[in-house]
Amino acid sequence: MRIEQLQQIIQTDNKKSISEAAKSLSISQPQLSNSLKNLEAKLGYKIFRRNKVGLMPTCQGNEVLKLARELITNLEAMKMIASDEADLVGNLSLSLESAFFNAFASKLLIGFYQNYPNVKLVITEASDHDVIEKVATRTCLLGVTGWRNDQNKVMQQIMDGRNIAYEEVIKDEFAVIVGNRHPLTTKKIVRLSDLEGVTIIDYLGITEKFLRISGFRPKENQSIKVYDREVLKYMISVNRGIAIAPRFFSLNDLYFERGLLNFREIEDLTGKIKVTMFIIYSKSEALSFLDKQLIEMIKESVISDHRSTVTGEM
Repeated sequence: MRIEQLQQIIQTDNKKSISEAAKSLSISQPQLSNSLKNLEAKLGYKIFRRNKVGLMPTCQGNEVLKLARELITNLEAMKMIASDEADLVGNLSLSLESAFFNAFASKLLIGFYQNYPNVKLVITEASDHDVIEKVATRTCLLGVTGWRNDQNKVMQQIMDGRNIAYEEVIKDEFAVIVGNRHPLTTKKIVRLSDLEGVTIIDYLGITEKFLRISGFRPKENQSIKVYDREVLKYMISVNRGIAIAPRFFSLNDLYFERGLLNFREIEDLTGKIKVTMFIIYSKSEALSFLDKQLIEMIKESVISDHRSTVTGEM
């Protein structure tokens, strides 16, 4: 059994096709077919079977693929031991949901390039659905998205159905964002009833939907819908209205750092409706050494920044 044979079965599983796997490995289809047959003959059982979708692993094949991915990852890690981190090269792609992009993208890029100057990291912003789709189709290696605790069951079924692994990073509370001269800024804790008659700056309709789920029904024409987060923050900073968002919305943001925007806890919702941030990636492909380093860097950065927010004003 050779290392390249393990790489071949992994790629065949990824592509679900011998011809496509052969193209990606830069070998001929007959060459790959013969290699797989030889490996199956040595093992004494079939690794793949064919159905309408394409090539699918057998029960034994699933176990072999799991071990093969672990072995390839460990071999890569062994190679990295003797390398200086600054000398590492490669390409990584990360897709961040809009709610997390402004809070973490810039700091993450700066920190990553300080440690790995020769690795190309591409971070893109996308909707929650697009982040999941990019990871599921392997357009992006890693994604960061999140959902409310009342969506857990449905979202986990979607993740499992798309063969996506998800690791929890932080849980967060929703709060009201107010400008420094808005009447609600005098309150340390806000109740939903305090929002009666208050203009709501609504990003993509998310705030109004969230309020309805929470039992508060905004009146007609109470909301101003905007489609840009910077417009949202500016309008709140000049006291044209309020918004509702998770507290990590404030991380690494100049409006909050300069005191132009502040958070106020929503008493009715504390401990009831939360949002959880997840790092997601495909289960079909083993994480590389650099993938794992990026995941750890995301966790450390997010948890550290979030802890400082939680222990701060709120």
